[in-house]
Amino acid sequence: MNVRATPLAFALATAMAWMLFLGILCGRAELFVAAIPLAVGLLSGSRLRPEPRFALHQEISANRLSEGDRVRITATVAAQDALPIVEILVALPATVEIDPGRNRTVLAVGPGQEACWSFEIGCPARGRFDVGVLHIRLWDLSGLAVAETRRAGPQPIAVYPGVARLRQVPRPSRTRSSFGNYVSPLLGEGIEPGEIRPFVAGDRTRHINWRASLRRGELYVTEFQEERNADIVLLLDALSDAGAPPYSTLDLSVRAAAALAGAYLARRDRVGFVEFGGFLRWINPATGARQADALVEALLPAATHFSYVVPQLDRLPARVLPRQALVIALTPLLDERFITATTDLAARGFEVIVLAISPVAPLRRMLVGSFVDDIACRLWAIEWRQRVAALRQRGLAVIEWLPDAPLDAALAPLARSRSPRARRR
Repeated sequence: MNVRATPLAFALATAMAWMLFLGILCGRAELFVAAIPLAVGLLSGSRLRPEPRFALHQEISANRLSEGDRVRITATVAAQDALPIVEILVALPATVEIDPGRNRTVLAVGPGQEACWSFEIGCPARGRFDVGVLHIRLWDLSGLAVAETRRAGPQPIAVYPGVARLRQVPRPSRTRSSFGNYVSPLLGEGIEPGEIRPFVAGDRTRHINWRASLRRGELYVTEFQEERNADIVLLLDALSDAGAPPYSTLDLSVRAAAALAGAYLARRDRVGFVEFGGFLRWINPATGARQADALVEALLPAATHFSYVVPQLDRLPARVLPRQALVIALTPLLDERFITATTDLAARGFEVIVLAISPVAPLRRMLVGSFVDDIACRLWAIEWRQRVAALRQRGLAVIEWLPDAPLDAALAPLARSRSPRARRR
């Protein structure tokens, strides 16, 4: 515990020094007499006292949150010795929201007593951080000395990206042989009726269409279309970012990836993930609740990594992506390397959909809003739409998502155009 003098002690010492100096200079004895109480107070305040015994415990209401949730932090001081004035400050990261001064309190605790203090913080941005570092000041009643110490008991908090519910998502044109929600043109075991044909030896009796059989006078059976699932790979652009958390383009991309992963996993599809940034990180496609947890854990630390060495990433390894996979690339279209890699995937025969997140709106939140800022954002928006048009000219399916609009509304046109009914038309 570090004991130091307070500003009040320095002020009294300065006043006493001036009294002594002026008393010697002017020969006035009353100045020496007036300096005696100050000297006695300073000597009594600087006298060493035994370190008080106390325990400090901190609790959090939850350690797994979603963006926008709030968590309550409770600190308990249990004193064996009297604590006349104890000041506690809880260290918090800059990413949380809290009213000024709420993470600081001043308490008085008697011997053998406990005092509790709690406050709430908001977690608007995804990430991991620790809560549990407390800075403590024990003030002397005279106000001339203060003892400072630090107690660390890290308690991790994970804030996961918010997941929006999507009613419709782009339908993959290629499916696997496993059971799923997509109706295949192939006939086999399923629940979607296909064709009606005469009964032949070996057909199951439960497939007999009794209505058609009674009308025709002979047995007919109903054939069903198979239900298949698909491989979906979410390709996240972590090479560039625009805006500030929690509304940067990378944060918006992570939320969109979490929403798409949840929607496709609900359809029993196999979903994988690839982070294309300063290094390559991926999760092989799978399905189920365990895969949903793995994808969310992988999306949580996604970030751009600064390096003086520019990575030359322009091609994904073949083993990262299944051959029949639908690749959904989430990008603000700010880095040419990611655009080149996406175009290369389409050229290699992969089915690619580009979800382009506009970087203009996230950047506007950071600007003052002057006339020059407005003109610059408009020019940038025109240039960004030209990039989108250039990708469409290369034959890629591009979805433009303006962050002010719901993601479901941006996906709806492509989801309808790729539906089976639209293809039959």
